[in-house]
Amino acid sequence: AQGHLYAFGLGKGGRLGTGDEAHCSMPTRVRGPLSSRRVLTMAAADNHSLCVTACGSVYAWGSNRFGQVGTTSGGSGTNADDSTRCLPRRVDDLKTVFCVSVAAGEKHSVALSRQGEVFVWGDNT
Repeated sequence: AQGHLYAFGLGKGGRLGTGDEAHCSMPTRVRGPLSSRRVLTMAAADNHSLCVTACGSVYAWGSNRFGQVGTTSGGSGTNADDSTRCLPRRVDDLKTVFCVSVAAGEKHSVALSRQGEVFVWGDNT
């Protein structure tokens, strides 16, 4: 009811959004930028997750190997830029679009705007 998002399971690649790659056997609150935002809906694939907040922003985290998180950093390494994928990060290309829903595929992501526009990113094969 308060819009808090919880995750548990395998944390590899930051897919849980809890700030690291630790596994969680109990539901753990997804924090970072989502600590002060109300989450309305979310979607999860094997290696990444997405959500939409009450203000229409899209956040993503986890593997960005195919660009599915929507940030310029990719790969599965552990350099400083890649570590940000362990916490939700706003999809900046959608910062001027009010989104209402998201979907996550194995290597791609999809967002639906309030005006019915569909945005996709990630692997296009």
